[in-house]
Amino acid sequence: MEVAKVEKQNTHSYPVTASRLYPWLVILDGKQGQRQTFFDLSKNHYQTKNIPEMCNKLIYGCSHGWLVLVDPNSMDCYLWNPISLEKAQLPSLESVNYSGCILSSSPSDPECHILFFNRLENSLLVCQKGDFEFNKQVVIFAEDVDLKNFAMVGKTIYCLASRYTLYTAEVVGRTVQFTRLITEELPWPSPLDLPRFEAFYVESCGELFLVHMMFFGFRMEEVYGFFVFRMDFEEKRWVKVKSIGDRTIFLSQHNKTGCMYSLATELGIKTNSIYFTMNSQRLLYVFDLESLCISKSLPCSTVSRDLVQYWVMI
Repeated sequence: MEVAKVEKQNTHSYPVTASRLYPWLVILDGKQGQRQTFFDLSKNHYQTKNIPEMCNKLIYGCSHGWLVLVDPNSMDCYLWNPISLEKAQLPSLESVNYSGCILSSSPSDPECHILFFNRLENSLLVCQKGDFEFNKQVVIFAEDVDLKNFAMVGKTIYCLASRYTLYTAEVVGRTVQFTRLITEELPWPSPLDLPRFEAFYVESCGELFLVHMMFFGFRMEEVYGFFVFRMDFEEKRWVKVKSIGDRTIFLSQHNKTGCMYSLATELGIKTNSIYFTMNSQRLLYVFDLESLCISKSLPCSTVSRDLVQYWVMI
């Protein structure tokens, strides 16, 4: 098993910047998440930091190089750019039970809307920069389906609901209006036939992907493989794919989020593969979509087992 090297650093500085958005594995550990470790895949190095803006914070989302950060104690919520160091205050959350957050555009856009979604309550919180409170909306679909996840493809917001119903979502004023696009069962073999699986929603180069992480074992906690589906917007159906070419998928089990990176070979990152992390584990796993094999490595040997791992594009 490969172990990463530590990079010489100033622990009070910010991560090394790249010329374009780049996938970092961010590991939060220590008392109240006071320590942040940034793992660089291309160099197999990590940098350990103590960044005040990220201490005791949950990362609810990452978009256009901005992080959506929430303090689980005070419910204080804000956008923060780790490169420019800009910070934009948002209204406080009512709880930390929200599943994730998506931005309709870059925070520099005056029309940018911030959407927090709650899978358990089937609800949304919507605001813009400068608002003093969120507008809460209970998501009521015409069909009997439950909200699962959101993704941004170009300038269009897509919402995945149960039974693989796909909607487009448009922010009108401070509410979100949904329009059903498709309702279709997935191609065989369907993950629905499996004892346990988890679904991830990933955008890449104007395409939308649905990724299923499949489990096995006595407690159904071990990953044995993945199904990847691409949305064919012309045919309005999910198409099972065996290869994603020169792209790489990054998944975090902690917050059920993922991202995708193209031309990863240029950075020494394994392509046609899925990098993923598991809850309460320090290891980084890689699933090769061609060989169907899983390898593992240890990004940082100094972090505790009481940790949370996220993928961010900064």
